[in-house]
Amino acid sequence: MIKINEKDAAPLSAAPPVEALPRPSRVPLSFRQQRLWILSHLADGSEPRHIQMGLRLRGDLDEAALQSALDGLVARHEVLRTTFGVQDGEPFQRIGPAKVGLPLKRNDLTAADAEPALSELIRHEAKAAFNLEVGPVIRGRLVCLGVEDHVLLITMHHMVSDDWSRTILTREFSELYAAAREGRADRLTSLPVQYADYALWQRRWLAGEVLKCQADYWRQILAGAQPMLVPTDWPRPAQQYQSGNFVEFVLHKPLTAQLKALSRCHGTTLFVTLLAGWALVLARLSGQDDLVIGTPSANRTRSEVAGLIGLFVDTLALRIDLSDDPTLEKLLERVNAAALGAQANQELPFGQVVELVNSPISHIPIFQVILAWQNCGAEAAKLPGLELEHVRIDDRVAEHDLALELAEVGEAIRGRLIYATSLFERSTVERFVEYLQQALSQIAADSGQRAWSAALLLAEERDRRVVEPPINAAHPQDPCIQGLSEAQEERDPEAHAVIYDGLSYRDRNVGATSATTDVWPPQSSPTNPGPGPGTAVMNFIEGTRVVTEGELQANSVTRYHVAQFYRQQITNSGYYDQLKYIVEPSFEEFESPGNLDTSGEHDNTVVPGLQHKYPQTGLLLVTDRCVSYCRFCFRKRIVGKDSDEIAPDFTQIARYIGNHPEMTNVLLSGGDPFVLSTAKLDKIVDHLLPIPHLNSIRFGTKALAYEPRRFEDPALPALFQRIHEAGKAAVIVTHFDHIGEISVDAERNIRSLRARGVQFLNQAVLLAKVNDDPDVLASTFAKCHHIGVRPYYLFQARPVKGASHFQVSLRRGLEISHGINQRLSGIQKTFKFIMSHYTGKIEIIDLGADGRVYMRYHQNKIPEKIGKIFSRPHLDGSCWLDDLPEG
Repeated sequence: MIKINEKDAAPLSAAPPVEALPRPSRVPLSFRQQRLWILSHLADGSEPRHIQMGLRLRGDLDEAALQSALDGLVARHEVLRTTFGVQDGEPFQRIGPAKVGLPLKRNDLTAADAEPALSELIRHEAKAAFNLEVGPVIRGRLVCLGVEDHVLLITMHHMVSDDWSRTILTREFSELYAAAREGRADRLTSLPVQYADYALWQRRWLAGEVLKCQADYWRQILAGAQPMLVPTDWPRPAQQYQSGNFVEFVLHKPLTAQLKALSRCHGTTLFVTLLAGWALVLARLSGQDDLVIGTPSANRTRSEVAGLIGLFVDTLALRIDLSDDPTLEKLLERVNAAALGAQANQELPFGQVVELVNSPISHIPIFQVILAWQNCGAEAAKLPGLELEHVRIDDRVAEHDLALELAEVGEAIRGRLIYATSLFERSTVERFVEYLQQALSQIAADSGQRAWSAALLLAEERDRRVVEPPINAAHPQDPCIQGLSEAQEERDPEAHAVIYDGLSYRDRNVGATSATTDVWPPQSSPTNPGPGPGTAVMNFIEGTRVVTEGELQANSVTRYHVAQFYRQQITNSGYYDQLKYIVEPSFEEFESPGNLDTSGEHDNTVVPGLQHKYPQTGLLLVTDRCVSYCRFCFRKRIVGKDSDEIAPDFTQIARYIGNHPEMTNVLLSGGDPFVLSTAKLDKIVDHLLPIPHLNSIRFGTKALAYEPRRFEDPALPALFQRIHEAGKAAVIVTHFDHIGEISVDAERNIRSLRARGVQFLNQAVLLAKVNDDPDVLASTFAKCHHIGVRPYYLFQARPVKGASHFQVSLRRGLEISHGINQRLSGIQKTFKFIMSHYTGKIEIIDLGADGRVYMRYHQNKIPEKIGKIFSRPHLDGSCWLDDLPEG
C-alpha cells in the first residue's frame, strides 16, 4: 500500500486543515463511501468485502476488561457507530450515541474439533451481511477454544474501515484493555477530528481548481489505455465470482538486499523496484507494452486523520510504458514517474477516475491486476496477562484477476499472489511467481539489459515459443462498451492453440496447452541468435516464424487481433479445429496471391468514405477497426490501419445521398460499425434520417459472433427506435460463417432486438477448412432462420492478397451450395451463392453437363444486365470469374 512521502505530499500541503467545524443536519458520505454505497446497492446484491481481524488470546482473559475496551473503541470513533440513511435519493451519515457499545456474541468450541470449526466461523462472519441503515456496522465474536484459549473476531463493514484501520484498532484495543484491566485511564491521545469531519472537509476542498487539476491529470494519463490481457487457464465466466486462492513465496535476504541497494542507487523506493519487476512479468506474459496496474493507496495525506478508523484507502492506476524496448534502468525511471504522478493526484477518488475514462454505461475495468505493498503490518500489541497472536484471515477472496501482495518482514520480502480460481490453476500462478523472482533477479543483476530480451525462463521452457515484442499495436480507435475494448491487438503466447491470454480460453478436449507455456523469449546463443533488430517471433497455426513489419505488410498479413468472447466461444463450441482459421494467423497467408481491391471499391468511391456502385445502394466506410480481425478479410488494405478511406465528413456524404434519389438504402460498413460508440453511431444516423428517399439503414457486423454483449448497450434500442420513427427500416446484417459462432448470447440479443422491430439478414463466406461442408452450412442457415435471421448471401471467398487460400473451387462451391439446399426446408432456401466481382454481384448457378459454369448478375451498374444468364467454360481449379476463359 502506497503511503505518500513528505516530499510527494508538497502539492497537497496547500490544502486547508481538517477541522471539527459545525456540521449540517445531514452529513454526506465521503467520496469513497459513496462509491461503495453505490456498489453495494447494485442489482446483483453483491456484498462488498468486509474488514476482518482475529486476535488469539492465550492466558487469563478478563472478559469485563475486554468488553470495556471494545465499548471504548466504539465511543472513541464515531464511524464505528454510524449508520446510513437516504433522503431525496442521497445517502447520509447518522452518528449514534457514544454509549451504544459493541455487544459480543460468544461461541464455545471446547467440545468441538476446534480449528475446523473456528475456520468455518471466520468464513461465516466474512459473508454475513450488514444492514447499513439499521446498524451496527461492526460486530464482535468471542470464541472459546479452551479454558485459557480464546479468539476475538472483529468484523467491520468496508464503509467504516480499511486495512490500515486494523492497525489502529489493534493498537488502541491493547491500550484500552490494559487500562481497564489495571483500573486506570487510558493513555490514548484525543482525536482532533472524526471521520464525518473528514468527509465534509473532502467535499469542500476537492472542488473547483483542485478537482479540475487532478481530473485533467487522470484523463490525460489514462487516455487510450487498453485492458491488460494476461493468459488464463479457463474462460472468464459471464458473471465474475470472487472466489480466490493464493501462492505464498519469499524473496530471501540476499535478493532483498540487492533490490534495496538498486533502489537507493537509482533514487527510488523499494516499492517502485518491485513494481518494475511485476510490470516486466506482466508485459512478457501479455505481450503488451502499455500496461495499467492498480495499487492500493492508504490515502491518509493529512496528519489530522492519521489516527482515525475509517474508509480512506483508495486505488491508484499506474500506467507503465515498456515501448521501444527500454533498458531495465529506464523502466525503473518510467515506473517511478508513474508512481509519483499518481501519488501527487491521489485525492481524486478512483470511482471518479473510472467515470472520467469510461462512458457511464461502461463496466470495463481499468485494470484487473494489482500490486499491494503492505507497509502497515500487524501491530505488535501486548495485553497484560495474555499472549497475543494475530489469527490469519484467509478469506479466499479475489477482487481482481491477480493481486500481488508484498511486505518487508525482517530482512526478507514476503509475498503472496492472490488469483481468481475461476481463471487460473494453482500451477500456473506458481509459475508466475517464479517468473517474478527471475525478473527481480535480472533487474538486480544488470539494470542495463533490455526489458524484452532479459532472460526470464524456466529451465524446462527454454525450447518453447515466445511472445514477441510489440510492433505498432493497433487498437480500436473509438471506445466501445462492454467487452469490445477487450478485443485488442494481442501477441498471444499460443496463437495456434487458442487458450489465449487473460481473456484466454482453454479446452482440454481440443489439445490446448496451458496458459503457463510459451511466454518467455528464448535465451540467445551464438548458434541461434534469435530475432534481430526490427524483427519479432510471431505465432502461427503451424508454428512460429521470425518476421519483420515490412514482411507482414508486403504479404498483407494482418496482426493477430481477437475478442475475448470469441476465443471462449470457439474453444467451447466443439468446432475449434475449423473456427481457429477465422482468426488465427497461418503460414499460408505469405503464399496467397491476389490484390487488395477485388470488387472495384476505389473506382466506385464518389466522396471520401462513400461508395456508390449500384444505383439503389450506398456503402459507407465508417471505421477501419473490427471487434476481431478475420484472416479472410477482403478489406485488408483498411482494417487495422489508419486508413484515409474512412468517411471524414458525413455532411458531405448526406449531401451526395440527398442529391441521388435513386439511392434507397445505405450500408454502414468498414471495419465494423459496432466498434464505434452508440453515441457516434447516433451522430452518423443524424445525417441520414432527414433524407426522404432513404428507406433503410443497414449495419454490417460480425460483432454478434465476436462480442454479442455489445448489443446489450441500453442506448442501442433508442438508436433503432429513432430509425423506425423516421419511417425507415433498421437492418442488421450479421456475418455468421459457421454454426459454432452462434452463441446463446447472440441468440438472446437478436431476439430482443427483433422484438423492437430490428430486421436481421445474414451473409456468410464459403471458406476452405472452415465451413466447406454442406452439413455445416445447412445447419448454420437453419439455425439462423430459427432465431429470426434470414440468410441471403453465401459469398465465394475473394482472391485477396494474403487470403486467397480460403477460396474453394467453383466446382466444389456449387456442390456445397446444392448440398445445402438439399438439406433445408422450402422456406429456409433463401440464400444465393454469390461472387462479389469487380463487374457486379454474380450469382453462381450451376456447372452444366456441357462443361460450362452458368451465372447471372444479381447486381450490376448497368440495369439491363441484371438477371441475365451467361456462362463460361469451366476449368478445373478455377475459383473466380477471371479464372474462366471467355467464349
